[in-house]
Formats: sequence, C-alpha cells, structure tokens
Amino acid sequence: MRKVLIGAAAASALLAGCQEGSRQYADESVDVELMEAAPAAPVMDAAASAPAGPNSGAAPVVAPSIAPSIAYAYRFGLELPAEAATSLMAKHEQACIAAGPAACQVIGSNSRRVGRDSVEAHLEMRGTPAYVARFRAALDGEAKGAGGRVAEQAVESEDLTRQLVDTEARMRAMETLRDRLQQLLATRSGPLEQLLQVERELARVQGELDATRSALTVMRTRVQTSKLDVSYRAAGQLAPDSAARPVVDALNSASYAFMSSLGVLILFIASVLPVLLVGVPLIWLLWRWRRTERARKAAEAARKKKAEGEPSA
Repeated sequence: MRKVLIGAAAASALLAGCQEGSRQYADESVDVELMEAAPAAPVMDAAASAPAGPNSGAAPVVAPSIAPSIAYAYRFGLELPAEAATSLMAKHEQACIAAGPAACQVIGSNSRRVGRDSVEAHLEMRGTPAYVARFRAALDGEAKGAGGRVAEQAVESEDLTRQLVDTEARMRAMETLRDRLQQLLATRSGPLEQLLQVERELARVQGELDATRSALTVMRTRVQTSKLDVSYRAAGQLAPDSAARPVVDALNSASYAFMSSLGVLILFIASVLPVLLVGVPLIWLLWRWRRTERARKAAEAARKKKAEGEPSA
C-alpha cells in the first residue's frame, strides 16, 4: 500500500511538470521559431565517430580526398629597345583580345615615355592555364626577336582549398536557413510584428547569401584562371652592362647637378627680384632727397654767410 501511494504521488508530479512545460512552449515568440528554422549542426553517432578497433569488424572510415585549389600569379619583366616596348605590349594585348574572354581578359594597360629612349609600359591580364602556357613558351622568343630579353620572371601561388570548402559549406547552410524562413513566412499567420521580424531576418540572410556567393565566384575565378603581370622597360640605347655605362652615368650626374644649380639660381632670382623692384627705387629716391637737402642747406649757409659779410664791407 505504501508503495502504491508513492507511485501515485510521483505520477502526479510528472503530469504537473508536463502541463507546465506545454503552457511555457505555447507562449514562445517568433525568436524561438527563428532558432528552430536555423539549420541544425550534423550530429554524428558516437559509435560511428569512434575509431574502429582491431576486433570491431567495421571497415575504417576514409575521409574523401579534395583536389587542391591553387591560384597562380605570374610576373614578367622585359628589357627592350624603346621602339619595341610599346609595340610588343600592343601585340600581347591584341593576342589576348583575339583569344576571347573565355581564354584571356585584359585587366589593364598603361605606358609612359620620358624623352626619346626611356619607356615604361605595363600590361595586366588574366588567362586560362592553356593560354598562360602558350604565352610563357613564346615570351622568350618574342623578346629576343624584338631585340631585348626577359630580365625578370616570378610565380606566386596561394592555396584557396580551405577557403573554398568553408565558403561552400557556409553557403549551403545559409540556403537551408533561407528556405526554412521562406516556408515559415508562407505558412505562418500570426501578428504583424512577428511577420515583419521574419521578413527582416529573411532579408538579412539573403544579403549574406548573395555576398557569400559573390566571394565564392571570385575565388573560383582565381583558381580557374591565372594572373599575368608583364612590365616592358627601355632605359636607352646602351645596355645596362655596357662598358660606356660609367661615362653615361657621369654625364647624367653632371647634367643633373647643372640643372639643380640652375634651378636654385632661378629660385633665388625669383625670390630677390620683387625686393629689388621695390627696394632699389626707394633707395634711389632717398639718396636723391638727401643730396637735394644737402645742397639746399649748403646754399642757405652760403647766402647767410654772404649776408653777414656785406655790412662789414
């Protein structure tokens, strides 16, 4: 009898707890529904996640292999005669345009000419691996054919595998959350404030999803195509390692020193000239006035002396 009473009391307490919990969940706001709409993190079974022992009889779980996603950037520096620098750059630019945007795209180009022999040009492109391979194979011959050489070349790489995997996983999770929010908005008939809150959350998730999709597209483009950065330089008719290079450097230094001194002299004259234009006439007027005053005083003294001397005569 005593055991029966204890069991009845326990059942009554359990029933009261369940009723209280049901009343509590009935009053939840849209925030809880938004949390329920979020994609749940995958939960692995403890038996599946545990490593297989030697006597377990289960085959070991092998993680799927992921091909590396590497973005390459190539940089080349060409030394050419002044006449060939811009022409070779135009040739490379036209070849990229003729290959089509699917194979090569011109990102930017510029050139600068100082005097007759100094030329600096720069071309930036993005091409597929096949186009980049053809460009690299023909570059040395084109530079020699134009009378120059490839003076600099470098390759830079960046592994984007982890960033791509993380971004794709984030985008899938956000797409799931967006779909659940859309379903919740379509099937819910609640207060207007709760519906507006769901719409705001849906707009925020959609904006983040678009930004993530754009970042993923940029990273895939960097992996599928490579960047080509080509510089064309022409420093004059004489080669940098010519025997007459010291003489040329000395003449350049002498001309620079002469022009620097001439510039300082011009600045000095420009600074002093206003003072001379104003000060010299003032000094001349002052000197003439003092001379006139001195002559007038001398004439008055002579007249006074003459007037004093006349009565005594």
